[in-house]
Amino acid sequence: MSCTDLYTVAPVPLTIIKGASHAHLPLPQGENGTVGDILELQTNTKDEKCYITSGFYRIVAGPARPATYDFEEAKLVLRGEIDILDEATGVAHHTVPGDYIYFHVGSKVQFSSQSEGFAFYVVTRPTRNPHMVDRAEQLSPNRARL
Repeated sequence: MSCTDLYTVAPVPLTIIKGASHAHLPLPQGENGTVGDILELQTNTKDEKCYITSGFYRIVAGPARPATYDFEEAKLVLRGEIDILDEATGVAHHTVPGDYIYFHVGSKVQFSSQSEGFAFYVVTRPTRNPHMVDRAEQLSPNRARL
């Protein structure tokens, strides 16, 4: 099986952490840097060779865009607003900058926006729609490619 094989039939509820943002990450006294893990989950992707891919998501006003997740994904809303209908619960979530959404394997959702939304994401799947390919090709020749 591959990372993109669907492992569950029933939709799985999302995990949403409202206000997850770097603005709420205090520095320890006397330190000039720190990390702030948002969520730890053991992956449900069942593949010996799996991927981790990151990028940006943009949506503008228009019809809802359905998505079924056969991989894990985390999104952090950076700008605007993104509405997400969670088909497992029937709950519509209105997300804004700083909100963190985790999509489990089996999540079924519908994305929409009344204006425009922009988010950063990280997923456990191969690249589907390369962004800034020219910059990726400028990697150091010593850098190993996966």
